Amino acid sequence: MKKKKLWLVTGVAAAAVLAAGTVTFAYQSGSDSEEQTVYKEVTVEKGNLTAGVTESGSVTIGTLDQTLDFSEDSSSASTQNNSSAQNSAGENATSSTSTASTLEVETVYVIAGQSVAEGDPILKLTEESVASYKKDLEEAVTEAKTAVSEAGLSAEKQKVSASYSYNLSTAEGSVAQETYEAAIKQLQEAVDDAQEAVDTSASLINYYQEQIDAGVDLSASLTEEQENYDKLYTKLVAAKNNYTTKSIEAEKTLKEAELSAKNASSQYSVDVSGADNDITDAKDTLSDAEEALEEFETAIGDDGTIYAEYTGTITDLEYEEGDTISSGATVATFSNTDAVTITVSVSEEDITNIAVGDVVEIELSAYEDQTFAGEGESIDTSSSSGSSTVSYNVTAAFTGDITGIYTDMTGNVTFISSQVTDVLYVSNKAIQSDGTTSYVKVKDADGTIRMVDVETGFSDGVNVEITSGLTEGETVLIESQVTE
Repeated sequence: MKKKKLWLVTGVAAAAVLAAGTVTFAYQSGSDSEEQTVYKEVTVEKGNLTAGVTESGSVTIGTLDQTLDFSEDSSSASTQNNSSAQNSAGENATSSTSTASTLEVETVYVIAGQSVAEGDPILKLTEESVASYKKDLEEAVTEAKTAVSEAGLSAEKQKVSASYSYNLSTAEGSVAQETYEAAIKQLQEAVDDAQEAVDTSASLINYYQEQIDAGVDLSASLTEEQENYDKLYTKLVAAKNNYTTKSIEAEKTLKEAELSAKNASSQYSVDVSGADNDITDAKDTLSDAEEALEEFETAIGDDGTIYAEYTGTITDLEYEEGDTISSGATVATFSNTDAVTITVSVSEEDITNIAVGDVVEIELSAYEDQTFAGEGESIDTSSSSGSSTVSYNVTAAFTGDITGIYTDMTGNVTFISSQVTDVLYVSNKAIQSDGTTSYVKVKDADGTIRMVDVETGFSDGVNVEITSGLTEGETVLIESQVTE
């Protein structure tokens, strides 16, 4: 038996049946089953249609930490008072110590989960701990100023010493050759004198021996002179050895003096630069101490109250009454409304169509029929592999109003490849064809159903643009067949 389909329903009865949004017509076939046509009503709407890669993910909200910004490590320069003696030896000896005092929490004004505005009080420190801590910082400034003065005096001494060393080196270098030649001459003269004495003694020995051979009894004089010769010869050997060693030492002294004179200018610059560096270090320490005091006064104030630096929800509060706080500590953590993102996983087939900076549309499950603006923020270069697919995490940042968005909300992100804006559209399922003609079934206010020819345009895969034939707000029917 041939299937039959009813295309047009008119009259009051049809209107009554369609009031609930669907109408069903049953037909009896040759078998025990019945085929029914079911209509679903949809509305012709106006808006944007978007096509692209769509993936699902969850929302993450960044955080902002409020910390105490004054630097405790640079708050004391007490150990620098000993630097002058060390600097006089050419050593750089600057150091710092932390304050002995601690800051104690007296009152906490907020709790985690509470929304605050910039400037609202967060907590208050005890008056005693604030005064003690500030006193330590002020003393550190005083000590640092003293250290600057001492560094200046030490530098002047170092410059005088450097000038003396320079003059001495150049003077020694200018006479080094003459000094060397004089030393060598003196050593040679000692050898010559010793040699002459030995030669004279040897001549006397020969003379005494000749006289003895001639019958003159000079044996006693010969013996005495032989003893004298041995002593003189020992002195000659010593003079020659002294010449060998002392001449090497004299040459070494010459080379050192010449080298010192050659480098005197550069060595002077090094010595003077070192002196200036000590002053610079002392001034840096003073600047750090003054900055620490200034930052303390800004962060804490005279009354010891710490105020919120941001507007938002406090997600974490680190301190309770009686706790102590140190510099650099995080006082409270705020949700960062400028860092609301959603991360999705994109397959390797689609990742090449996505780039950082791409415009995206975000739809959250919590807000039906509402679209949020965003843009691609980052793409992980390392993949996450499944059993048969490779994908990459892509993070998109919300760029519009994020009121009512919370961490871990789920939704879809569409990376737009093409889009039409401010157009009429209807569900793709509502479009029917008769040859080359497209038409839809329109339900009028009185319940009449009529066929209307339409022209279609861009489709996002779910809805299609209507370029002619319909107006916004009209009711269109989607037809489907069910068998019972």
